[in-house]
Parts: sequence; structure tokens; C-alpha cells
Amino acid sequence: MPHRFAHVCTACRISLKRDRYDERGQELGHRCPRCRRALVHAGDSFEAPPRRDVAAWRVVAVLLDAGIGFQQACYGCGPGYRPRSLREVRERARWARRTGRSLAGALVTPDLP
Repeated sequence: MPHRFAHVCTACRISLKRDRYDERGQELGHRCPRCRRALVHAGDSFEAPPRRDVAAWRVVAVLLDAGIGFQQACYGCGPGYRPRSLREVRERARWARRTGRSLAGALVTPDLP
């Protein structure tokens, strides 16, 4: 049985479970059934926020745009820390600019110094 992963369209605020690769190991290019844009691979531990929660979907869009997915680090332990609010994203973006660190690194840092 193939392993299915969450694929996300942040514009339509939907998440769909799809196979990531075909039988030859080639990555599949899934499209959103609503807007036909390319779906973004979010990982196997992605939990979609409610569709009406626009702020939470903006956080998801920032994370995915920064290249941060929701893959399990180990069985049962989840993907690790991810910000859940726009305030947390802004705090980490300011910290990244101030310290010269990457935005992606700042977004997955649980406790800022």
C-alpha cells in the first residue's frame, strides 16, 4: 500500500491526501481541484486548520514558502515545533533579521533566546 502525504492549496485552504510518487519513483504533480494551481507537498504529519481560519492558513503558507514541511522526525513524535500564530511568525522573522539567521531556521526554533 503506498504511503499518502498531505498536499495543500493555501489559496483555496484545502488539504488532500495523495501519493507523492508514481510506480517509477517520479514525483507526481498534483493540481488543486478548485483553482487548478499546483498542490504543495506538506508532509505526512500535516494537520489542516479549519478552512474558515484564514490567519492559521497564512501561517501554513509562510511555513511552506520557507521550505518547512510537516514530516515526522520519528515514529509518533511529529514534525517538531511549528509556529501556530502570525504573532509567533512575526517574532521569529524579526529575530532572524536581527541575528542574521535564516527565516526557515528561526521558524522551527521553539524558544527564542
